[in-house]
Amino acid sequence: MSIEVVEVRQQDVALLVEKFKAASQKICMMFATEGVYRKPYIDGLPHFRACSYEKMQEIVTSITFFKELCEEQIAEGYKLKDNSSFVWRAFRKLDFVPRADVFNHMTDENLVEIYSVDNKQLYRNFKFFECCSYTLEELYSVEWWNLYERNAAMTMKIFDLGVKVATGEIPDSYTPDIEPHLLKEVKEDGQSFMQQVKLISPLKRNRRVEGLLVIETAEPVNN
Repeated sequence: MSIEVVEVRQQDVALLVEKFKAASQKICMMFATEGVYRKPYIDGLPHFRACSYEKMQEIVTSITFFKELCEEQIAEGYKLKDNSSFVWRAFRKLDFVPRADVFNHMTDENLVEIYSVDNKQLYRNFKFFECCSYTLEELYSVEWWNLYERNAAMTMKIFDLGVKVATGEIPDSYTPDIEPHLLKEVKEDGQSFMQQVKLISPLKRNRRVEGLLVIETAEPVNN
């Protein structure tokens, strides 16, 4: 690789770093207006910088999507903690069509996550960030399954159910028979929760299942 190409790539990486920093700072400012104080990144952005250039691009696209989602929610006079309007906004922006019953299972106290069928986390609601001590850099730069630990058998059970919903074997919203279980952040002084999966539901785009909605509860426990 020529010196010129290396210099261009370094400039491109520097631009992505600045875009990530700006977006994460803005999100944290919006969170603070509703009483949630989250650190945007670790000094030096070690997790973000450890990613490939292509992964950095993907991360910046993802966090920019969420920043814009928050900005639109606030601009229209809604609170970020208003689950129904915020999740519905995410559906529209992601072009997902949910099952008609999902909002019957959702309260403002629930964690709500949206995944693609290939296991990428596309959306986390405001309550998720209330129940989390990770920086935005960690959440966006580290694969979600490397951030938390739980009983391996429980992980496989949840994963298998997700596959069945994603493949259409379970075609409707599904209340899984999964007992509350311990979920721990994989970091020093990480938080622990008793988590309950309330609902897994398919999300369609162009009449095909392209995503999954997961509704949960999480109660903090003493470490």
